[in-house]
Amino acid sequence: LTNTSSLSSGINAEYGVPHLKSMTKFQCQIVPVDHIIASVNGDEDFWDELKNTKSSLVNSFASKKLDTIFLESAQNLGKRHHIVIDCIPVPMDEGALLPAYFKKEIMDCDVEWAQNKKLIDTRKKSLKRSIPQGLPFFSVEFGTDGGFAHVIEDERLFKRYFGLQIVGGVLDCDVNLWRNPAKETPEGLKYKKRVFEKLSIKFC
Repeated sequence: LTNTSSLSSGINAEYGVPHLKSMTKFQCQIVPVDHIIASVNGDEDFWDELKNTKSSLVNSFASKKLDTIFLESAQNLGKRHHIVIDCIPVPMDEGALLPAYFKKEIMDCDVEWAQNKKLIDTRKKSLKRSIPQGLPFFSVEFGTDGGFAHVIEDERLFKRYFGLQIVGGVLDCDVNLWRNPAKETPEGLKYKKRVFEKLSIKFC
């Protein structure tokens, strides 16, 4: 895993803990096994496994009274970076606030006059069916219920930490944990892994 320490690997997707400092105790990441630059480029097998991985994580965190937020920023597609989906568990009180915060921030972001619909509701239609391949986008999902997506019109205006900044603001995190997090120490990485081992996540 690129910049991620693997915890569990399937045929098409794996998840692990980030090599950088985390905003929350159970923060983790999902990445495709094959090189994919955006989740919408993945085939049906990848999407089936991604859905199952997300469901397993959501169920495990719900047992800890936590809501789960998934973030994806598919930017600079020409550079063909491997996509990373951030998974951030948050207390349920804060989780209940996040949809309204994200909706407002997405409507206010990027260029004023957009060619594409600014806010795409993926609770009605899946992300894969909502965003054409080849377009840069941002996506947030709230648990397994879908969420919002935004086609990025001007990548110079859209910050790579857009979603992390919103979650970090609601959680009142130190700005350095979402803007430019430091590399995790070897001891910190081992601690993160031990935390997940105790969860005993059961995959669907």
